Amino acid sequence: MNDKADHFAAAWRIWAPAGVLPPEREFRFHYARKWRFDFAWPSRSVAVEVEGNAWHVRGGGRHMRDEDLEKYNAAAMAGWRILRFSPGMLRRQPDVCVGYVLVTLGVTP
Repeated sequence: MNDKADHFAAAWRIWAPAGVLPPEREFRFHYARKWRFDFAWPSRSVAVEVEGNAWHVRGGGRHMRDEDLEKYNAAAMAGWRILRFSPGMLRRQPDVCVGYVLVTLGVTP
């Protein structure tokens, strides 16, 4: 899988129960800043971000960049609940990652 978000898409297809609303991909949640979530359930204000591997080991980590922190803070202030996963987490325990999302959505896994 080339795109980091493909790891979550594959895990969702395999582990999400039938009938559960699928996420919207590349959902724009902030129009002025054009910020997007990798995956989102807008009706539930739940989002998933898949963090990139290379950024975590260089330059303080991608998750430490000011722009990302500003994005996550703005989303939280707007009532979004954001779950963040690495591609490694999604490869090692895709069922656990999807389970976190299902619980956050209020779905019994």
